[in-house]
Amino acid sequence: MSYLPAGVPSPEPTIDDQPFWDYCAAGELRFQRCPDCARFRHPPAPACPHCHSFRSEYVRAPDEAELFSFTIVHHAAHPAVAGTLPYNVAIVLFRPLDNVRLVSNIVDVAPADIRIGMRLHLVWEEAASGMKIPRFAAHAAKAGPA
Repeated sequence: MSYLPAGVPSPEPTIDDQPFWDYCAAGELRFQRCPDCARFRHPPAPACPHCHSFRSEYVRAPDEAELFSFTIVHHAAHPAVAGTLPYNVAIVLFRPLDNVRLVSNIVDVAPADIRIGMRLHLVWEEAASGMKIPRFAAHAAKAGPA
C-alpha cells in the first residue's frame, strides 16, 4: 500500500529532472553533481549555481539519511488526500552529499513520533502511474524468510 492514495498526481518530469526520475525508475536515488566544482544540487538544474558550469553527473545517494525538517498536514492539499489526513511532508538530509535535501514522506511513523534528526532509510513506493517514488522509513525493514 502506498503512503499517499492512488488519486494523488504523480510527478511530471521536466527536461531538467528527467534523469533523476529515470534513475528512480531503476530503483536508484541519485543526485546531480557538478563535475567541475564537485558541488551537489537538488532539484536538478541546467547549470551549477556555484561555478556556472553546464556540465553535470548523477551520483548515487546512500540509503541512509536523516530528518532535517517536517510538517504534519491537517488540511488536504488535494482532494485525493482528504481521507489520509494527517500526513507528513519531510525534508530528508544527505550529509555526505553536501547536505543535499529531498522533499518526501516518512512512511512508517505516527506523526507524534517524528523527530528532527531521526535516522531514516530509503524505501521505494510505486505510484498509481507506475512511477517509483523515493520515500523513507525510520525502522529497519524486517528480513523475510529465506
